[in-house]
Amino acid sequence: MKIAVAIIAIYAIAALFLVISYERPGKARRKLTGRGGDFES
Repeated sequence: MKIAVAIIAIYAIAALFLVISYERPGKARRKLTGRGGDFES
C-alpha cells in the first residue's frame, strides 16, 4: 500500500511540474514564422 501511495505522489509531482513549466511564459519562446506576425498567439 505504501508503494502505491508513493507512485501516485511521484506521478502527481511530475504532472504538476510539467504543468507549471508549460504554463510559465519563457523568454526563449519565439514566433513560429519569421515573417512578422502572420500567426499571433
